[in-house]
Amino acid sequence: MRKTLLLILILLYFTTIHSQSKMDDVYILTNKQNTLGLSSTNITDPYLSPIQYSGLNLQFDTENYRFLKADNLNLSRQNKLSINGGLALNPASTSMMMMTGINYIYGLHYHLRPINNLTIMAGGSWDADIALKYVARNSNNPVSTDISTNLNISGIAFYKFNILRRNALVQLSVQSPLLGYMFVPRIGSSYYELFLLGNMDDAFHFSSLHNKRGIDSKLIIQFPFKRSKWHIGIGYKEIKYSANETVYKNENFSFLIGTSLDMITFAGRKNKAPINFKNIYE
Repeated sequence: MRKTLLLILILLYFTTIHSQSKMDDVYILTNKQNTLGLSSTNITDPYLSPIQYSGLNLQFDTENYRFLKADNLNLSRQNKLSINGGLALNPASTSMMMMTGINYIYGLHYHLRPINNLTIMAGGSWDADIALKYVARNSNNPVSTDISTNLNISGIAFYKFNILRRNALVQLSVQSPLLGYMFVPRIGSSYYELFLLGNMDDAFHFSSLHNKRGIDSKLIIQFPFKRSKWHIGIGYKEIKYSANETVYKNENFSFLIGTSLDMITFAGRKNKAPINFKNIYE
């Protein structure tokens, strides 16, 4: 009887230890945000026109945040892809500019937690950007192409609070370019000369604070609902750069709305899904 009782106690002990070990396991979540933005935009592109164009721009962003390792909750990565398109008019409404672009960002941030419910992420990012602008009225050079890559300083802050018995979240993000490389041809140079004849003199330029300054920021508030999390907010982006004795400007003020979710991802041989997770092709 005593041996049976002792065996039961040993089994209970090891079962408890195993359960506690499982509870202590850290699982890294990926936070994914999808955001739609409607912006008022002001563009000055001397390659197309010396006059400022103003209009509307529609943008879709998909971004995610994730810790690099489960045993280090102080360093995380960011991936963001933005796609946009819009229309703008000159002041007399006699000429229209069509524009579209795509931007990718990869960032690394170190986490600081100075007080309860506040997380500050400080670090940097790399981005690549390509955009096209088209003015049909220009018969010789109707298209302007923006190509650039940058190393940026980046900061993100999250603050959690309760409102109406809901766990809400405020997020403030700021990014600014430090160093980079950009494509800015001379005014009057045609793309035929540049790409077909290979006349690339003074087309590519090193960029830094002396000839390129800007800010990309957003402020959003996130609220949980029964089966989803939604956020609304505002964004402001301004970029100003100069080369070949010309100055280019782009300014956007946005209204933002989107959704957020936390998920666990499985991929590859070393990160397989547990057997009780089922794929659609099984």
